[in-house]
Amino acid sequence: MILIKDFEILKVFLNNYAGEIYGRMLVGKVRLSQKAIALALAGLESKGILKSRRQGRIKHYGLNTEYSEIKDVVVMLEIARKIDFLTTRRNLAHIFRKDDRIVGVFGSHARNAQKSWSDVDVFIIGNKEKEDYDAKGKLFDIDISIKYFEQGDWKTRLKDKNGLVNEIVANHVVVFGTEGFVNMLWSHYYGFN
Repeated sequence: MILIKDFEILKVFLNNYAGEIYGRMLVGKVRLSQKAIALALAGLESKGILKSRRQGRIKHYGLNTEYSEIKDVVVMLEIARKIDFLTTRRNLAHIFRKDDRIVGVFGSHARNAQKSWSDVDVFIIGNKEKEDYDAKGKLFDIDISIKYFEQGDWKTRLKDKNGLVNEIVANHVVVFGTEGFVNMLWSHYYGFN
């Protein structure tokens, strides 16, 4: 069973599935005391969700790719992030509700640092279709900027460490197609599904 405090800690890995963290790094990023962070990290390690390595006196934690359900945990985390994001932005989900491609938000809106004049940066992975999202956005008074990626192009740019793709991976909220997005990143980081 994964507790809410565990979700708070695991959400940090959504910016980089292959990344590592240590306890002090989480102070200020999650709403837990340093002791609660240490206990939660130890609990996640004992459940097999995280693995650790020591570097001097500091213990670094990363996702345990040998844990059989780790990818499902990551999908749950991405969906939890999406739910948090869409509770205040229902109109955005309404605009893209009929799209079956991978649709996500990146930039200031994904970081929750947007200004009143900020446009919504959207990425779509899949075949480019003739869909006028600008008109739909204007119905809800939302200025939308869309970046389209073919699936092969996305994988190539991800491998080449393209700046825009790196920004999307680091700060994203996947609105639709969560499992497909996680599968693409997972195969990039770990080479398997």
